[in-house]
Amino acid sequence: MKIKKLITTIAIGVGLVTPVLQLGQSQAVQAASINAVAKQNSYVGVTYLHKMLQTQNIRYNKFYTKKTAIKYRKGQPEGIVIHETATPGASAYNEAIYFNREWKNMYSYVHAFVDHKQVIQMMTPNYGVWGAGALANNRFIQIELCQENTRNKFAKSVNNDAIYAAKLLHRYDIVPTNASNTGKGTIWSHHAVSQFLGGTNHTDPDDYFAKWGYSMDDFFDLLKYYYNLQGGETDNDGAASSASSANDTSKPATSEVVTGEQTLMHDAYIYDAQGKQTSSKLQTAGTKVTVQQTVTINNKQFLKIGDNQYVVASNIIGKNRVLKHNAYVYNTVGARANNSKLLRGDTVRTYGGRITIAGQVYYPISATEFVKAANF
Repeated sequence: MKIKKLITTIAIGVGLVTPVLQLGQSQAVQAASINAVAKQNSYVGVTYLHKMLQTQNIRYNKFYTKKTAIKYRKGQPEGIVIHETATPGASAYNEAIYFNREWKNMYSYVHAFVDHKQVIQMMTPNYGVWGAGALANNRFIQIELCQENTRNKFAKSVNNDAIYAAKLLHRYDIVPTNASNTGKGTIWSHHAVSQFLGGTNHTDPDDYFAKWGYSMDDFFDLLKYYYNLQGGETDNDGAASSASSANDTSKPATSEVVTGEQTLMHDAYIYDAQGKQTSSKLQTAGTKVTVQQTVTINNKQFLKIGDNQYVVASNIIGKNRVLKHNAYVYNTVGARANNSKLLRGDTVRTYGGRITIAGQVYYPISATEFVKAANF
């Protein structure tokens, strides 16, 4: 949604009002090809705006307070609205900085900006924002996709968008259904909100997607693909047992789940095709590996990262856990990473098994961030 040149004077309930973007002719590509290219890319993870600004000594202008928070009509989000920024050349970083500075003047805010390099979450999705009109703001999470100038960057950006959206759906136990053509479902375009709910007149991201021979239906297919993958993740904790029979010659059963460059979120041992731990050096959290395929060995899920080299899948894929208590996030030495809290009831993705830092037991939630295991 394009708002930098059109500042509204209508308060909280009003969606952003933008003329329909007229796109010229561009080179079309097959949508299936875009999704195929997208899947070859690894996820960039989430950058939290308040943390990013803190490192740059920029004030974080918090969108909500306890008194002003937009509470969802059913207590939690019902789905996700997919937007695009309509500002060619502006990155997720550019948009985040601009919105942080100007949202009070624009009467506009979203939960996240996504481009080919970053997912920047502006605020918690636990509350609504000003993005798609009064009939949508208290119902949906809202994500802005930045405009890219090459096919590969576009594919990377929709890949990040789809994975991020799928993670949010799992967090709130929302099943993805495509509302873009019927007005009934959990995944909406801004255009669908305009057509079926009203309170706004935008048509994004349809025109921008069409530039690349893409559509909301294609994006939904990509999102559903990642949603299903995340839903099929195993409950394996930590490194797999090396106690496999020496004469076990069973071959791993393969299935396409995760491929391409990935980041280890937990220290990982290397195993062979029979699930036996090898003498290879321990791979530490934060290490980049190239996943060739997902396999099952002795009823346990592994990722193949080289010739006869496998790591336990949970060290990269992780598992969703629900917090039973409010929780702080800690760094690699057991100090609080920041002053923000994760809230009781939140679904948090953890990786691998529990680890001990300075006598306390934690689950990793990234390669460098940890939450006390007792909070789950």
